[in-house]
Amino acid sequence: MANAADSPPPEEPVSRVGKFIKNYHSFLSTFVIGAAGLIATSIWQYKQSEIARRQAESAEKQAKTQAENQWRIERAEILAKNLQVLASRGGTSADQRYGVLLSLTRGEILDPELAVSYALELGKDNPEYMKSVLSTTADKDYTQLGHAFTITCEQKYGVARQVDLCKTDELGLRSEAIARLISDDAETFLLGGAAATGVVKVDAGTSGQTATNPLANLRDERSVQKEPARIAWMYTPVIQDLYQKRQWGELRKFEASSTGAHVIAALVLPTVRTDELRTASEAADVEKYHAAERKFLADYVMSQACDDDCRGRFVEYMLTGYAESEGDYDDVMKRVLSRPPAESGPSVGRLHARLARCQFDPADVTAFRDRTLVPALGDVLAEKKPETTVVDNLVDLVALAPEPTDATALAAWNAVLGRLAKQYPEKHHKNFAERRAVAEAERRAPPPALKKVSFCKAAEAVEGATQVPE
Repeated sequence: MANAADSPPPEEPVSRVGKFIKNYHSFLSTFVIGAAGLIATSIWQYKQSEIARRQAESAEKQAKTQAENQWRIERAEILAKNLQVLASRGGTSADQRYGVLLSLTRGEILDPELAVSYALELGKDNPEYMKSVLSTTADKDYTQLGHAFTITCEQKYGVARQVDLCKTDELGLRSEAIARLISDDAETFLLGGAAATGVVKVDAGTSGQTATNPLANLRDERSVQKEPARIAWMYTPVIQDLYQKRQWGELRKFEASSTGAHVIAALVLPTVRTDELRTASEAADVEKYHAAERKFLADYVMSQACDDDCRGRFVEYMLTGYAESEGDYDDVMKRVLSRPPAESGPSVGRLHARLARCQFDPADVTAFRDRTLVPALGDVLAEKKPETTVVDNLVDLVALAPEPTDATALAAWNAVLGRLAKQYPEKHHKNFAERRAVAEAERRAPPPALKKVSFCKAAEAVEGATQVPE
């Protein structure tokens, strides 16, 4: 009988996975090797495809660069061949320059800045040609156009005379074409379309910071304060068009684009009234709108944002359109002239120079005298303790104003001067009578230093090619 100690030990139990590996080890080896090979092959193919893609992209970029370089060379050659034509001057070459410039602009061969420069030079000879070229110029710089815009004597003073001061009027028609171009593009921009320049977003509040925006010249408030008359005339056509077409939404969008835009709109709106186009149903709303604009203008001019020199420039602009403003300028003008000389000095000085040199339209001065100057002096004299410096300023301006011929205006004039003679007889004699006599003498025989700027004895400017139509 065999000993139990000699019997083999019992086998340990094996899991199913272990049995599978033991029985099918050859299959597993083949599967693992095949899977590894498949993965390696896939990775290699992926890398090869990436290499091919990168090579294709590189070849495409290289071809594109070569094409761009070739186009630059061709553009340079085309420009060089036409540069002599573009550099010519004078009306005899205007047609030829127009054709070349229009072709180069439409083909985008010229940079926008260079195209605008050549177009502005062409505008000296033919403003319509200039406007046609600029209408097809993509991404033009409106600030560059703004720098080229000038105002005529008639726009600045209400009249034009044959003096050295009005020699720049020869560029009046070019400036008018620039204003019309800006007006067309600005109206399209405000209506929500793409301006002629190309891509311009509708939201004036957010896209107003680019030079390719038609409202770009209004974004700098300091520039508006420095040259309110020039910028106002630049945007008068678009404001007038929107007002006459009753496009109130677009007009408010114009004002909302910047503080400068709102100021310019408030300055221009009083002179573009068209009551004959107003229906009875909208009369109240339109008058309410004008009242809001009057308040905004008066508050802005008297605010800290507008210093004494700023007020002087605004007052001078308002004098030119006083007759057309229908009283919208009266409140702000009275508020300025009623301030002490420390605040109103520049304003009084500019008005004094305009009146002494006859740089005004008689209708404007008549309205200014009857609606503002004489009533303001009467109000100051009616105070219990009138500020004598304010009285001096107002009397100085009254002494330079023409005497009324209308019976009602003459009665008010005599009443105020009678009160002045009663309260301040010395001021009436020296500040009014003597100064008025001196001013009349200087108008008849202007001093040599004033002959170039005085309109008193100068002949009216000849109406013709340099006149800017209304």
